[in-house]
Amino acid sequence: MLQKKIYTDAIHLLQRQSSFIAFISALLVLLAPGITSAFFTSSPVTRCIWAMLSAIVGAGTVSFFSFLIPDRWKRLRMIVSGLVLFSLLLFTILEGISWIISSKTFSYEFSLHLSINTLRYGISGYEWAMTAAVFYLAASVVTIGYFNSFPACTKGRMVGRSAGFISLILLLVLPTPSGAALRFWVVRPIEQQKKIVVTDEDYYRFGIKRNIPDRDNIRAVPGKNLVLVYLESTENSYLDQTRFPGLMPNTRALLKEAVVFEELQPSTNGVFTIGALFASQAGYDLTDLHLAGRFGNDGINPAVGNRLCSMPGVLKKAGYFLSFMASNSLNFASTKVILTEFGYDDLWAAEDLPQKIRQYYGFTGEWGGCRDSMLFRIGAEKFRTLSELHQPFLLTLMTIDAHHPDGVASSAGPVYALPGEEPSQLLTAIHRTDLALGEFVANLKRHPAWKNTILFVMSDHLAMNGASTIRMLRKNPHRRLLAFALNAGMPRRITVKGKTFDLAPTFLELAGVQHNNIFPLGESLLGQPNPRRLYGDIKLAQPAMETLLQKESGYSSTGKQDEAVRVVTSPYAALKINGVLMPIFSYYTGDTTLPSEKECYTVRLSPENRAVLWQRFKRAAPVATFLEDGQKTLLFGPASGPAGVLTGLVDLPPDDYILAIQENGKFRTVHGPNPEELALPL
Repeated sequence: MLQKKIYTDAIHLLQRQSSFIAFISALLVLLAPGITSAFFTSSPVTRCIWAMLSAIVGAGTVSFFSFLIPDRWKRLRMIVSGLVLFSLLLFTILEGISWIISSKTFSYEFSLHLSINTLRYGISGYEWAMTAAVFYLAASVVTIGYFNSFPACTKGRMVGRSAGFISLILLLVLPTPSGAALRFWVVRPIEQQKKIVVTDEDYYRFGIKRNIPDRDNIRAVPGKNLVLVYLESTENSYLDQTRFPGLMPNTRALLKEAVVFEELQPSTNGVFTIGALFASQAGYDLTDLHLAGRFGNDGINPAVGNRLCSMPGVLKKAGYFLSFMASNSLNFASTKVILTEFGYDDLWAAEDLPQKIRQYYGFTGEWGGCRDSMLFRIGAEKFRTLSELHQPFLLTLMTIDAHHPDGVASSAGPVYALPGEEPSQLLTAIHRTDLALGEFVANLKRHPAWKNTILFVMSDHLAMNGASTIRMLRKNPHRRLLAFALNAGMPRRITVKGKTFDLAPTFLELAGVQHNNIFPLGESLLGQPNPRRLYGDIKLAQPAMETLLQKESGYSSTGKQDEAVRVVTSPYAALKINGVLMPIFSYYTGDTTLPSEKECYTVRLSPENRAVLWQRFKRAAPVATFLEDGQKTLLFGPASGPAGVLTGLVDLPPDDYILAIQENGKFRTVHGPNPEELALPL
């Protein structure tokens, strides 16, 4: 009887104070992830304050929607309050992840990595945290829904509605997680549609160059061979003997004989691997124009700025053979598409090898399973092979073992520990990569081709905010990218300020390649670059840069166009639209694959027949929605999928492919079992 009375009293108390309990519960639930992420930033006190304010207005917003529903609709109140809490908490967790990894709120970097393909890589090392977040999200929704199911008094309801409405306004106006998401994914795309007048003064003040030769008109004379090594997240801070004694002995020794670039910083969108790879070889940053997805990365459009010539493109014009090697899959974040557009002849990734070969060599671990030491050994063999081609070459290696949060290291091999501490997996990974780099350089030096080779070693970006060593790295007031060239003349220190996009022209000058190319932003750090270019990647400069890229996109000014769309499978699966490739991106792997039996790939065209929006669908209904505005759109897929339903060709053999163009509500189609034989006039 006593237990029953206690239970009854507790229920009565909960009913009397239900509104307050529901509010406090929602506040605490929203506060926890915000506070947790704050301690991963360089200003935890400020972030904690904002986390508290965000949690208060978020809890008020949940109460507002709960109070809008009459008490008699108890189940509906539970569902609505739970859904509102789910949305707010999801944005809070996602923004927390963004702060933990990159030390900033929702950004271009977050958007580019927001896809199923990149997610499976991104959670590597964070599996426990992701699992905990899912359970926390589910438990919180159920709990808050339950607490909001109890009726509220009339006075409390009136006060709650007024306070809740104010909370909703503050939630959207202030830099809360939900407000930040609204501005980034809703307001920003709308603003991007606005026509901005760009003047000559805009190009001048941001150092953006316009009189750039078309890629077909580039002329180049070869110089020395070029070997590039991108070190994952390995910044100059790790060379500090006081904080990290003996961590990178080989790199420190190599710097004594190198041309060292001491003032190289990441460009705005070069703070993550694919952005850094692109900027360092294209001479400018990735922009919003390269992405199709409003909410994430549906693939990078290689047609944007495709009349510009990249650093590998210049080398190609000079007769170089271009080779790229990495451990992780080149399907990650459209890497393969970018490198193909740059002109690489040979792409190798341990993770993309056939399963039997991967198992034979033991490539089964994280990020491709090929550790940096193995990558360097294979790279040395590749160097010897390329040197026998009797033509100049570019060999690019991209390491992975120092990836945040704690690196990747095999069980066998030397370990590294700071004095008086337990061994660190991340520092062990960096130490082993340094040892492998030293061995790699020694192997190259023993080969006759070394005398005609420049080796450039650089960080892809600074260590990420989620790295286990970040607190020590922040103690360095002068964090910079590691960048040095070997066999490039007398050792010296270059103190010219530069950014990632300056590497492209610097590579070419170091290799002695003569050319007439001009990069939109990048300038050689061996000369006296225009200081204004350092502002060409900031937000204010984006309209000018995107206007330039639109001008430099499209078709060759010298080649004849066929005014048709056709399907190709080489160098990757794509729709060739008037001679320009539009990759057919997959849903899950980031690879470029033909649509499966229930899929349809759609591409919206501009009046100039350029791809401006694309998406892969599995159902006919969303495809029909995509087609509703009546703009010129391409459809491609098997007859058994949405393409057959929407074009009325469902009676075709299921293994037939359909290529269609919708214009003014009408379809023009062609079909057949061999997709490479399909073509339609534009």
